[in-house]
Amino acid sequence: MIPRLAHAYEAEAIARLIDAAYQAYRDQGVVLPDVSGGIDRAIAAGQIWVTGRAEVQGVLMVALAPPKAHLMNVAVSPDARGKGLGGKLIGHAVALAQDAGCDEIALATHVDLTGNIALYHHLGWQETGRDGNRVMMSRGL
Repeated sequence: MIPRLAHAYEAEAIARLIDAAYQAYRDQGVVLPDVSGGIDRAIAAGQIWVTGRAEVQGVLMVALAPPKAHLMNVAVSPDARGKGLGGKLIGHAVALAQDAGCDEIALATHVDLTGNIALYHHLGWQETGRDGNRVMMSRGL
């Protein structure tokens, strides 16, 4: 699994994957913001990395603006869950940020996505604050 930069022709498939990845949370009643908007712009800006050969299995959205980086989204196809792909994508984001000379990478997640929060803690992230239903986290590099 080596993530590669996404291509413009993959925008629709990427948006579908992201929406599918978050659907389980919506089915539980979690109210989420638009999680798949702006895909075309993010691809054009070089902010989306994907995995998969015949079809996209994982999506990473990361903005690099040294000295900070922002992990905007990680989504894994429901068919590919439980195989460590999410953690590998997060690791790729950290490596990209380090290579770009960033000293910190930050993210925001939803307070009700407790499994995601636990995963980030496990991977060395610290909670830096809360704002409504948003949990802000960061990791030094």
